[in-house]
Amino acid sequence: MFAIRGSGFGLYGYLPALVHGCAQRIILPERYRARLESRSELSPFASAVEWESDDRTLLDRANGVAIAIRPANQRDLIPEYLARTNIEFLLLEKPLAPSPQIAAALLENLIDSRKTFRVGYILRNTSWGKQLLATLARKEAGGRLTIRWSFLAHHFLEDLRNWKRYSDTGGGAVRFYGIHLIALLAEAGYRDVPLSETFGDSPNECEKWIAAFAGPGLPECEVLVDTRSAGRAFQVEWVAGSTQTTTMTFAALGDPFDSDVDPRTGDRRVPALSEACRSLWQSTGNEYAVYEAANALWRSVEDRTRFVADARA
Repeated sequence: MFAIRGSGFGLYGYLPALVHGCAQRIILPERYRARLESRSELSPFASAVEWESDDRTLLDRANGVAIAIRPANQRDLIPEYLARTNIEFLLLEKPLAPSPQIAAALLENLIDSRKTFRVGYILRNTSWGKQLLATLARKEAGGRLTIRWSFLAHHFLEDLRNWKRYSDTGGGAVRFYGIHLIALLAEAGYRDVPLSETFGDSPNECEKWIAAFAGPGLPECEVLVDTRSAGRAFQVEWVAGSTQTTTMTFAALGDPFDSDVDPRTGDRRVPALSEACRSLWQSTGNEYAVYEAANALWRSVEDRTRFVADARA
């Protein structure tokens, strides 16, 4: 039985992923009941939910916990869950912590705990992500890979001053959005960061990120993440070979998760998230090495990053 911490994505993401995707029973705190009942798209999953008024009793009954809260709070809660002998499984959100340095220490503790855990780097579970990883695994040198992701983040649309807007709390174009791409590229074998620049009103409020990545036997990779764009587009394209005459398009979407939408589960991220949740019981054996590589590449990005005080550059 899984407890869920977080009444936002915890309910509209992890609840359907665990119930529809993994056939799990769920236990929730009573304070989430009104939120769940207010969302009609979640009603198909309500029969799988049990309620507890006391958090301690809730955790005593669970053998797994899905955490969908801000990175700083996740950092503070993880030690408590690692200390509980009844908790066997943990589902954790990205970024794991507000900074790669803190995340590295947490990751070490998680691995040492011998509990089974997954971090929400779920681009690897999309159909285009699987195709990209399989293609890059062939290590065909030459060519250029471009990834362009443009959209208007909700915090800019509504002018919200929340944690997702600011880098020091784990938000922003790199730490909240770009981390998805960093993790995918790390799994593919990219290790070097020749270029990384952020743009915005301040270094702590970066809204646009451009970067270049390199790795042995891999095409040069250029990344653009623009979180304050008037348009909505996600494109992954590889111009392959030394002559760069063959073009392969992996994704031409409005959003990275538009390729695998399931109308039965609501949020477009749920199919990929469901697959990540199922991997708790279907391990490939390399998940933790992927997380370590992702964190190392994230740190390299941040070490390399230069801020440019012009968001529309």
